Amino acid sequence: MVRVEDLNITFFHLPKNAGSSIAIWLTDNVGGEEYHNELRHATPENLKPLFDDFGWSFCCVRNPWDRVVSFYNFFKEQRKIFISFEEYMDYIINGDWSGKYIRPITPQSLTINDKDVDYIIKYENLIEDFKVVQNKVNCYKPLQHINKANYTKHGNYYTKNKYIDFVAEYYAEEIASLGYSFGG
Repeated sequence: MVRVEDLNITFFHLPKNAGSSIAIWLTDNVGGEEYHNELRHATPENLKPLFDDFGWSFCCVRNPWDRVVSFYNFFKEQRKIFISFEEYMDYIINGDWSGKYIRPITPQSLTINDKDVDYIIKYENLIEDFKVVQNKVNCYKPLQHINKANYTKHGNYYTKNKYIDFVAEYYAEEIASLGYSFGG
């Protein structure tokens, strides 16, 4: 989460959705304060006891199938997990979750379905959607992409229908509300 107190703006940082890029842009350009540890990826509901008013708030969402691949690759590149994507998905589907790394990524619906989010950026349209934020803060410096993974399209990772179906079921609420599909 990032707060820009002077402008009364809150950015809810969802993991693997360009959040680090947006957080750095806000802190570098408009005096945002980035919260870390358990507050970094907190939902509006979890933050309500700490803040009276979020002001104008926004977040960035991403196609859930792509987001799962990004989550997997992020930890694989950091050498936190040493298994194939297929093994990773099999563990998750079977409920064999292991701590921080071998588990489903937190659903975006926990943030986006909250009435406290005023604007939603789509990762797939990041630069264009981010212009709304730039206009809101009257700063037009370009958004740099940080932590960008180098991998092929997410469709290449899903070698079995059960992987596609698991993501579709686990993230059904956000897929329906955001209009995502496996191929899109």
